[in-house]
Amino acid sequence: MSRVVTRWRALLLVLAVLLAASAGCAVKWTPFYDQTLDDKATSFQQDLETYLTKLESLQAPACTYQQNLDFYQKGSAQLAVMQTRAQASPHNTQLVEIVGLLQKNFAQLKNLQQNAGNSCLNSTVIEVARAGFQPIFTSLLTYELALKANEAPATAPTLKQ
Repeated sequence: MSRVVTRWRALLLVLAVLLAASAGCAVKWTPFYDQTLDDKATSFQQDLETYLTKLESLQAPACTYQQNLDFYQKGSAQLAVMQTRAQASPHNTQLVEIVGLLQKNFAQLKNLQQNAGNSCLNSTVIEVARAGFQPIFTSLLTYELALKANEAPATAPTLKQ
């Protein structure tokens, strides 16, 4: 009986020491705000918006995919950097999903323009593309701003696509 009591006391002592040692430790269960990711998302959105606005006023052949290859190369690089930063963030599931949706929409825009061949995308297609990106950017920036305010990122709208 004395052995059992001694073991229980030892166990309680270990638990007390662990509790005391961890009392001053802050555990963060949400991702951290990433200023660089926020800046990159804003920059990518501005580049995309500028490109779509420019595309609305261009005539063939200036509006073709081949004539705008630099935009797609730069955009792909920007998205790759954003994806890497999102994946490096702890507790990143929602963030990686949002950046993945940006990549998916960007690939769809690229395919639309490639498939147009020597023709320009019409204003309706451009507007639909713009409208497809808007809720994703809103979700990403809402997510990042919630993190910046040290709130739970669940305040970011969820997307279904």
